[in-house]
Amino acid sequence: MKTLFILATLSSLLGFAEPPREIPRDLYNDYTLNGKITVSSMYFNNSYPPTEAIIYTKKEIDLNISQILQKKTFYYGSTDRYLYEALDKYSNFIKGKVVGIIGSATPLYESIILCWGGKPVSVDYNKIVSEHPNITTMTVEEYEKNPIVFDTLLSISSLEHDGLGRYGDPLNPTADIQTMKKLKSMVKKEGILIFAVPIGVDHIFWNAHRVYGKLRLPLLLEEWNTIDTFGYSNNDLNNASSGGWHQPIFILTPKQKI
Repeated sequence: MKTLFILATLSSLLGFAEPPREIPRDLYNDYTLNGKITVSSMYFNNSYPPTEAIIYTKKEIDLNISQILQKKTFYYGSTDRYLYEALDKYSNFIKGKVVGIIGSATPLYESIILCWGGKPVSVDYNKIVSEHPNITTMTVEEYEKNPIVFDTLLSISSLEHDGLGRYGDPLNPTADIQTMKKLKSMVKKEGILIFAVPIGVDHIFWNAHRVYGKLRLPLLLEEWNTIDTFGYSNNDLNNASSGGWHQPIFILTPKQKI
């Protein structure tokens, strides 16, 4: 999953270069909060032309739905179990509601929202074509021309990639935080954001993803209220991870200006 929401237009203008294998020296302090966040290598080059569409086939979506109805889990395992629990508890924010899916690489979470009676709308910088009649897709450019304020937003394992260049996006040490601020304008003030990123000791697996701990997690969530969590403990912030795969679910509401 990925999002790169803020930088999508700029990315398409600049073109896609091979992502750097190391953090550029002039950006190192910004990425690591002046050396407070450790870094190790986990390199990917998932860049592709922004004009190349991803096809979500009806066959794939129907298969997803059949497995979801059996409460099977997928790539993120325990995160899917936490998500099922969260959707059961907050089903009134899903059933019959328009749910924005932020950072979609496969139609899994769209399929999950369909199973809970929601109306999924995928928003991604890359063009997505869905063969399923109940899944709407929008590029970021299309969204900016005709913005929607969603009842609910869903972002699972997405923002941790922002600004690392893995998907051909421009390098930006604060892209994840900028995207989180942007999401506030995309959800109704009485709506929720269902959210997951890797949690543990602060770390960057360059250029794969970030892990959010005591330093960066508060920066990511500073404009949101956490009203509930699933699978999360404060002790998680002390746990080092070789891959950053622990991703609990946060239920967030946008903070309102006083």
